[in-house]
Amino acid sequence: MILPSNARIAGMEEDLELHGQRYQWLLNIFYISYIVFEFQALMWKILPPNIWAAFVVFGWGIAATLQSTTKVWATEMVCRWFLGLFEAGFGPGIPYLLSFFYLRHELGLRIGIFLSAAPLATTFAGALAYGITSGHSHLANWRLLFLVEGLPTILMAAVAYRFLPASPDKARFLTHEETLVAKARGVRQVGDVERIGGIVWRDIGAVLIDPKAWFTAFMYFSTNVGFASLPGKRDRDVVATDPA
Repeated sequence: MILPSNARIAGMEEDLELHGQRYQWLLNIFYISYIVFEFQALMWKILPPNIWAAFVVFGWGIAATLQSTTKVWATEMVCRWFLGLFEAGFGPGIPYLLSFFYLRHELGLRIGIFLSAAPLATTFAGALAYGITSGHSHLANWRLLFLVEGLPTILMAAVAYRFLPASPDKARFLTHEETLVAKARGVRQVGDVERIGGIVWRDIGAVLIDPKAWFTAFMYFSTNVGFASLPGKRDRDVVATDPA
């Protein structure tokens, strides 16, 4: 997980002339698009999860990779906007996919493990960035950082399409007996209903008036605020370890 702060220290600030509030806007524009396009979580109910996940992962991989080609601040802003757009369609859908296989009282631990990946990646981002930029590349160091972030993500889109189960029926890692158990657990939780292929609009209305849904949204928002604050320290002397 390569953070904008790492790229900034690696030379992006000078090359893109990030004076004034430009760097702060690079951070903000991601969250603006992430919030605006959060409704894409509904696509997990419309399309098979492996197809939708592959699409958004490929999209954010492209957006992340294109950051390495930007020449001006405005172009970097566009890349960050699309990065937020595509990521908004992924994260909120993972709890829904997990609910195909786990009951409500089992979901908390699994979602916690999923969410913990972001701060865990952040703890290693600085060391990874230092290792990447310690070599002698023909590219600017900050451009190399974005390539290392984006290209593997593009490749993971194919992995998501191939291996992410669209439902217990299509989970390659389950035996026939395990598939039957998973389907029975799903019926026990939500009843014998089709969970992929369309949206029941009255269910959306019921969610909007349910206080538990707003409380969950507040928790998710607070978690993201916490994640965003981790790399916020600007002091170069703490991060830059190369005296040259």
